[in-house]
Amino acid sequence: MSMVKEAVSGLELESFNLCVACSGGLDSTVLLEVLVHLGYKPLILHVNYQLRGEESDKDETFVHELAEKHQLEIEVVRCPVEVTKGKGINLQEAARKFRHELFQSFIQRSPNNRVLLAHHQDDQIETFFLQLLRGSGLFGLGGMHRERNGIIRPFLEITKSDLKRFAIDRNIEWREDASNQENHYKRNQLRNVLIPQMLESNPELTDSVKVIQKAFRETQEELQTALSPKLETWKKQAYISFEEWTSLTLEEQIVCCYQFKWPFWIIERIRELKDAKLSAKIDNSPIFKTKDGFSWNSNFADLMQWEFKIEEVEFLPENFNHWEAYLDPGKCKGPIKQDIAGPADIIWRIGVKGKSSVFKLLKDSGIPEQWRKTYPVFKSGEEIIWIPGIAISKNHTAHQATSLIIKLYKV
Repeated sequence: MSMVKEAVSGLELESFNLCVACSGGLDSTVLLEVLVHLGYKPLILHVNYQLRGEESDKDETFVHELAEKHQLEIEVVRCPVEVTKGKGINLQEAARKFRHELFQSFIQRSPNNRVLLAHHQDDQIETFFLQLLRGSGLFGLGGMHRERNGIIRPFLEITKSDLKRFAIDRNIEWREDASNQENHYKRNQLRNVLIPQMLESNPELTDSVKVIQKAFRETQEELQTALSPKLETWKKQAYISFEEWTSLTLEEQIVCCYQFKWPFWIIERIRELKDAKLSAKIDNSPIFKTKDGFSWNSNFADLMQWEFKIEEVEFLPENFNHWEAYLDPGKCKGPIKQDIAGPADIIWRIGVKGKSSVFKLLKDSGIPEQWRKTYPVFKSGEEIIWIPGIAISKNHTAHQATSLIIKLYKV
């Protein structure tokens, strides 16, 4: 078996629903053909950026023909021209963002969904120097991962020439994109001019870069492992205090972005958010400011799918958060029940004098208006005792001397 086939067959993809991003070019066409040869039936995703006129349409037709030839499902997405063209728009970055949003949309449909991309060793080397020119740190210089966040890149150890040889030997046809030879963009300049020149001077350059990238990726994994306990806590709470966030190094903040699927520009905006007014929200993101930190909701429709549990406990924890309520049943005036708040409902929350409007708290916490009337709350009789993730009633809170403690929490 050739090294190209082995790169895919060794991944054990049988339990996954696969989507292969296919442009019609050499790399992605080879990946598709290998998958089919190994017995897989992936969904084909083709993005037509509508930037090369007739040539873009021919690419789309070619990929459609591949789908018909192999009897595969195909999804064609036409990227609006205004997404990639306009004043101040970086075309390549805008196109990359557009297609990655499509990838994540597929991945999030099911935990078994995976997207396969045909990036190869030459792309990896180009990425290293591109990130070096940008002054990137640990994560940029580490390059692409073979498997990460539902995306799989089988060919990262295989060169472009290996893929081309494989295609020619097996009479695989593909489409050539003439724009790859134009040196208007830094990546093309690196690919077509600078890297070939450097390789002439130092034929071992590629191996050196691979060693450096591997070391950086291993360091990334170490950071991820060290941060895992905190990441789990933050994920459960959907909250990070500014004190915790500012204590992280830039690399650790980037780990958080990977974990929560935030774009990296969020890091700079969180710095700005710290000095913003109460309940300020980061544009085009789920992140909003709370009193001492920031919180997030990625999909408010999931609120009604939350699962809560109630149980007796013997002791109070050392640290509290708004996703767990420790209650004194002796202070409750009726059975504890899940409900939704009304416009007139109030809560006497911990740390605040007087009463607070529940709807105002929901608004200040960044909950969209259309969801405030269905946001889950917990009541004892007619009194609100807990707004999950937002506030707990001081009139019902258990203390160390409480003989019977009830813990109410989000699973």
